[in-house]
Amino acid sequence: RAAAREFLKENPAPQRGFGPPGGGGGGRRGPGGPFGPENEEEAKAPVPGAKISPAEVKPADSSDLYSPDTLRTIFLDFENEDWEAELESFHNTDVEVPATLTADGKSYRGVGVHFRGMSSYMMVRAGQKRSLNVSLDFTEKGQRLNGYKTLNLLNSHGDGSFLSAVLYSHIARKYIPAPKANFVRVVINGENWGVYVSQQQFNKDFIQENFRTGKGARWKVPGSPNGRGGLDYIGEDLTEYKRRYEMKEGTEEDWQALVKLCKTLSETPADQLEAALEPMLDIDSTLWFLALDCALINGDGYWVRASDYSLYRDKAGKFHLIPGDMNEAF
Repeated sequence: RAAAREFLKENPAPQRGFGPPGGGGGGRRGPGGPFGPENEEEAKAPVPGAKISPAEVKPADSSDLYSPDTLRTIFLDFENEDWEAELESFHNTDVEVPATLTADGKSYRGVGVHFRGMSSYMMVRAGQKRSLNVSLDFTEKGQRLNGYKTLNLLNSHGDGSFLSAVLYSHIARKYIPAPKANFVRVVINGENWGVYVSQQQFNKDFIQENFRTGKGARWKVPGSPNGRGGLDYIGEDLTEYKRRYEMKEGTEEDWQALVKLCKTLSETPADQLEAALEPMLDIDSTLWFLALDCALINGDGYWVRASDYSLYRDKAGKFHLIPGDMNEAF
């Protein structure tokens, strides 16, 4: 990893969206993220969090990782003291930085960590809270934390209440499959980094939990300033669709089914649309998905930006729309 970091200094990884190449600034006490401090107050060095050890924390009362009334403490211990600069170096690459995770008195070695997010990363300076993705099975296949192999620890950027994603999830899950979300406290190399939103990963575990099968095709519709993932028909060339939809699992047949769905939505007369969609789309859950996006005022979802949601095509060939980024609701 040290050699790779040296290479990236000379060959910065390309950045998605906006901002200069090469990631953030100079570490825990460095000059700041890619945009730098906006005012004198921001230019001050971040104040370190309190020191906390696992021995000081009682195990959580619930074994449910997403229990709404449990604040579990997640300890992450990295090999390097400059762990933050290392995560910055590997942002937008496929490199995971190994760490030991400790929760409820049990340690999990060899988990993989990387900074995640776009604006929630680029708009936050070094030394302040940035979102983390944790892979429990990075080096130990089958390793899980209370049944889950991936953690999304979100900094709730732009939402000072920290409640948007958790409330959206709580309401949406009454009507459609949606990621679970609650709160955790994160301690990194013994230093308290405070409360994060912990949101369930859209993966095979999510599909199994909500659809009673691990099979089917999955896409993530990533954030885009241009909002181009709105299921509009853009011709038969799959290349254009692959720019807008990131397939996590599936086949060429699933891509063709996605094109057919987009074409049906775009070209079918309104009085024939329900009958045409019935074999390929879960219409009821899609209407709930759209209603929730509007009613809960999701400023970073399907209605507003045609992005930041997920697609699942089940074994019967029907598509389902799943909420993704819920942080800018309300």
